Amino acid sequence: MEAAQNFWSGRSQMGSYMNKNLFSFLAGFIRSRRMLLFLLTGIWLFSATACNTGKGISGENLKNRSARFLMKQLVEHQLDTEWFSAKAKIDYVDPYESISLTSYIRMRKDSVIWMNFKKLSVEAVRIQITPDSIYIIDRLNNEYSIKGFGFLQQQYQLPVTFESLQSLLLGNPVFFTTDLESEVVGQQHKLQGAGKRFANTYLLNGISYLLEGLILEDREKDRVVSTGLSDYRELGENGNFSYIRNITMAGDDRGEISVDMEFSKVEINVPKSIKFEIPDRYTRVD
Repeated sequence: MEAAQNFWSGRSQMGSYMNKNLFSFLAGFIRSRRMLLFLLTGIWLFSATACNTGKGISGENLKNRSARFLMKQLVEHQLDTEWFSAKAKIDYVDPYESISLTSYIRMRKDSVIWMNFKKLSVEAVRIQITPDSIYIIDRLNNEYSIKGFGFLQQQYQLPVTFESLQSLLLGNPVFFTTDLESEVVGQQHKLQGAGKRFANTYLLNGISYLLEGLILEDREKDRVVSTGLSDYRELGENGNFSYIRNITMAGDDRGEISVDMEFSKVEINVPKSIKFEIPDRYTRVD
């Protein structure tokens, strides 16, 4: 473990600063991810069905569908599973640093989301989210943190729920506003709505109606979160899952943050062991 800590502390000219920042980054990254995918930008997606039925179709050929019809399509295409597990390769870039990590994810519906983050097989951070609490273990500094779930809402003033986090992890839509309007833009269907504070846009593939983009704009905080979903694959009879995600966050004074995620080893409805034990020697930090 000492060698692992030396590896991490030596990765930059400011080793101790990086160790602190890594914990902050990972915690912040998870928090922002669970606020979560507020913009899904248009990435072309053609599944086998789309290729067969959509040959020769261009944007001009798309018929504008009602918002009600498109909402129904979003609901019908949701991935519904009791258990979910996957491996994710993550590339994070902000104005100050870039980090590449591997994460292993396990989730039980309406119960728990468990994740860890590794660099070259060395675990740096482990996170567990339940409907009422968030637990974070920093293995590099022998520290841990426990927050009530309401911390996310208070800290970021965003409409975050446990249900919305698990939906976004699965690539399912989360609705932040009502009274949506629809139109055709290029080869996508666009759903757009706005409330007093938030404005959001959903982008659906023009043929398959799979969700390709969601944009959430926080007008009060002057920030936008955008995520693109692509490389959909069928998971048996349970639906389709996006294996590639790109998240960008811009606004405030933080500069632009970009997170690229590539999933692999995706399993659904396979029960997994979920362990989260905090060593006695670890110090609690808030």
